[in-house]
Amino acid sequence: MYRPITEPLDVTRHDRSTFESGVPQVDNFFRQTAAKLTRAANLRTFVLDGGQGRVLGFYAQNASAIEYQELPARYAKTRPGHGEIPAVFISMIGVDRRVQGKGLGRDLLVDSLWRIVEAERSVGIALVLIDVLDCGDPVQVNRRKNFYLAHGFAELPGQPLRLFLPIATLRELIGH
Repeated sequence: MYRPITEPLDVTRHDRSTFESGVPQVDNFFRQTAAKLTRAANLRTFVLDGGQGRVLGFYAQNASAIEYQELPARYAKTRPGHGEIPAVFISMIGVDRRVQGKGLGRDLLVDSLWRIVEAERSVGIALVLIDVLDCGDPVQVNRRKNFYLAHGFAELPGQPLRLFLPIATLRELIGH
């Protein structure tokens, strides 16, 4: 049985001030925005607690939708011909720079995807969406994009940094 490696962000226990991924957008989101949006029920943030409140990594996800016409034709044909398709958006994933290169980003992504599959049992979810963070460094952007592509995501037509993963493909990948 799978056991999540993460727990919900608890601002009374998890020290956000010392988290440093090396990417200002990620650090600012985690330190300043994630808790506010979590309290407002706009997203959920999960952290990998390294003990004594030290956050090794985190991810945030929220309900989302995508317009039918944004999907590639082979996926769109199984959906209604109009309106929005329900999705979960992985808003952000970050790993503290002191523990990068140890597979924690992959672990956090897998944990997020597992939670999405579990939620899909109770509510309609057709896709997972993620935006590849454009930090201005083409090498880093390409590295991030290839990471997600290697985990089953694909590009949306005309949106090279917005990736999607059909829930049916996700179920196959994790054997669910």
